[in-house]
Amino acid sequence: MNDDYSEFQAAAERMAAEAGGVLREAYGRVSAREKGPADLVTEADFASQRLIDQRIREAFPDHALLAEEEWEGFETDYSRPFRWIVDPLDGTMNFAHGFPFWCVSIALEHAGKLVVGVIYNPLSGETYSASLGRGATLNGRPVRVSTVDRIENSLVTCGFPTDFGADADRQAAYFRWFSSYTHSLRRTGSSALNLAILAAGGCEVCYATSVKPWDAAAGVVLVREAGGVVSGLSGNLYDLYRPDILATNDRVHAASVGAFAEAWSEAR
Repeated sequence: MNDDYSEFQAAAERMAAEAGGVLREAYGRVSAREKGPADLVTEADFASQRLIDQRIREAFPDHALLAEEEWEGFETDYSRPFRWIVDPLDGTMNFAHGFPFWCVSIALEHAGKLVVGVIYNPLSGETYSASLGRGATLNGRPVRVSTVDRIENSLVTCGFPTDFGADADRQAAYFRWFSSYTHSLRRTGSSALNLAILAAGGCEVCYATSVKPWDAAAGVVLVREAGGVVSGLSGNLYDLYRPDILATNDRVHAASVGAFAEAWSEAR
């Protein structure tokens, strides 16, 4: 086959919209339970994932699935060339508390390469979508990362680990540096939406130290297709299966990498 992934991109958009409808209907009506300390899950997470899983099995029965919530029959055959990477509800803590910042995130990996990314915000109706070589869009309109070229003039978003206390000194050092030397820092509770907003030019830097593949996969495609750069915090080659991520508009990437080293050096 050629490298046109538009069929899969369109399917991801449909699945995200349908799952988003399930979440929107449940918003404010479901209770949450803890998977671990401060790590929540709701029945809406499972309902959204069951729907996406069913749609993938119907349309692409030879594809595999990697998703946040598991249940009996969960597909774990990672040897298949196509694998969907799904977060059925990114921002569960926000969702459970009624804070309106959460989304559906769907990505597709082909032969180890991320090729499709779709992030849907059910409350705003915003669909961020991208596929390899075709650019990124917001509700069908092309988007690009911002042109800000100084870290001092950047808006930064971040994600903290669930177990903040285990890494509090380092997290606080990063938070202090970016709060002091940029326009501002936002901790939103949804790394997927942070990455989507960066791709659309709404911020310049997005970082997290404890993300899972389903938190970041779709956003990585969006950022790259919008002209941004993704790496590890130290500027190392990005690895979806490592916990750290730094995404920027490219123009402030080197300065951002330097900021992490400086922040931690000062703290020690």
